[in-house]
Amino acid sequence: MTLKDKFTYRLLHVASRRMRRLSNTARSRFANKLGAFAFNRIPIRKELAYNNIKTAFPDKSETWINNVLISTYRLFFTNFLEFLSLPKSYNSIHFHVKNKHILDKAAEQKKGVIIVTGHFGLWEILGSWLGVNGYPIWGIIQRQGNQGADLFFKEMRESYGMNHIYRKSSLNSMYELFKENNMLIIASDQDAKGRGVFVQFFGQQSSTPKGTAIFHMRTGAPMVFSVAHKENNGTVVISFSSIELNGSMSIETITQAYTKMLEAKVREYPDHYFWFHRKWKTKSKA
Repeated sequence: MTLKDKFTYRLLHVASRRMRRLSNTARSRFANKLGAFAFNRIPIRKELAYNNIKTAFPDKSETWINNVLISTYRLFFTNFLEFLSLPKSYNSIHFHVKNKHILDKAAEQKKGVIIVTGHFGLWEILGSWLGVNGYPIWGIIQRQGNQGADLFFKEMRESYGMNHIYRKSSLNSMYELFKENNMLIIASDQDAKGRGVFVQFFGQQSSTPKGTAIFHMRTGAPMVFSVAHKENNGTVVISFSSIELNGSMSIETITQAYTKMLEAKVREYPDHYFWFHRKWKTKSKA
């Protein structure tokens, strides 16, 4: 690692130790302050996020959109600080889990399980719950350019039982995970450029990764949709839902099915979505 990489690694460890020392209330206040500061002082992709919310909710007022946006900033920092403070933050969270039997029933098929999610809510806490509770969970992650940050995030996730595989790893290694009845969690909602399949998301054509559908079609591994959201009283609600496929099974119909489920969750909790993606950047040629 370079000197910069080593410095980043040590800095993240220092930040992690300090976050663990804070109470839940203090950590929440700090996340809110960071969110407000970023909203007011760091304009990176702020306009993009605003326009994305406006596209998704065209009938809402400017005040409503701004309120959702600032709450999105706050929740993003909440997610990050909770992750930094693991395992202490995990031990202090009150969880409410809905439909756990759907996940367990899928695992009983012995074909592996595809857990489909998005950049919604407390996705790091969702991963920690799966790992701590003994599920053989693997995540597909993007390799960080900074080796120090990459190593830190890898070690943190492994500390609570989350295994990981990099996006550009061989497909054979991913298929082996299913053969061994592992669970692969995939956040399948970013713009996939020309490689994706176009499906509807808030009434807009959205290029979405094909990988989830292809894994399901080639392995027969059941798909389970899951997200984690935070209630006003601090309870983290983790939900599992079956992905119903009615009619013909194709990459498009599968992708549309779970994208529709994600949209429903975003409509229910609009501030929980990571609106900073260039979600509708790629335009359909059809």
